Amino acid sequence: MYIHADALTSLFNLLNTLGSLITQLNDEQKAARKKGLQLYNLGEYRESEAYLMIAATAGDRDSQYALAQVITLRERSLKEEDKTHAEREWYVKAGAQGDVRALLRLADETSLAKAKELAEERADHGDSEAMLQLYELTKDIEWMKKSAEAGFLEAQYSLAVHYDNDHSLIPNTDERETAIDGWLKRAADAGFPKAIHWYSNRPHISHDLPVRKEWLLKWTETNDVWSLRYYAYALGGAYHDENGIDVEYGLEENLVNAYGLMWLIMESHKEFKGYQNISDVFSQIAETLSETDKAAGKAFAQEWKRTHPPMSEYRLTYSDPR
Repeated sequence: MYIHADALTSLFNLLNTLGSLITQLNDEQKAARKKGLQLYNLGEYRESEAYLMIAATAGDRDSQYALAQVITLRERSLKEEDKTHAEREWYVKAGAQGDVRALLRLADETSLAKAKELAEERADHGDSEAMLQLYELTKDIEWMKKSAEAGFLEAQYSLAVHYDNDHSLIPNTDERETAIDGWLKRAADAGFPKAIHWYSNRPHISHDLPVRKEWLLKWTETNDVWSLRYYAYALGGAYHDENGIDVEYGLEENLVNAYGLMWLIMESHKEFKGYQNISDVFSQIAETLSETDKAAGKAFAQEWKRTHPPMSEYRLTYSDPR
């Protein structure tokens, strides 16, 4: 059978075009997943939803779970008759792919049984997060301890919180405080933002400004939005005493960088709980700066964004014991 060369060329071009379209679609889904999860982690729920929908519809498990969470939050303030309960569809889809978090959210008998089965199997193979999931299922503190010992940072932080909240776990005060400091230090050293913040405010550190400064700077390297807020406020002179000395961290005033970081937070996180307060302080600082200074501040912020991980709230995945 003879096929004209032009026809073959057209056929190959068509196949290449179709292949490119498929690749482009996959790339778009990946980009949507990345953008959606970054926005979700930051707490920009409204903006994240459209991106998450693209990736969730394509079958991405993490996006399905995050989308369900966003819908749950969006409908939280609605009357029961106005709720769509659309989140359940996405929890079911994520759960069908073995997402224990989603199964925990569904919380029906069948889902919880499946969650326990999966978590036990994974824990038997050394999965430290699965051990914390088993704590969520059983409320047996021994599972949280195992998770912490196995290196899951959220479990290390949460165990410290449990010791702080429930003194019956370690009745002796000195032993309890030592355990709290130990777990917080371990998680903080590994870069867990919530642990860094709490550990830097523990009694033996809270008045040691050079050490607190070190911990604040370590915290900012995670690009936790709250760390940037504290850092920007310190640079802006919010913690200065009557002598102009920063009594919280011992940082030198730098209004240009403070302006830049506040601008970055406001540009990135419209749903930030502290948005209005930052906006007020930002406006006050802006009044003292020239246009050149403001441009320099924004340039500093852009370089910060380029050289740090995506800004995030670093919320806990499992129940917040605080």
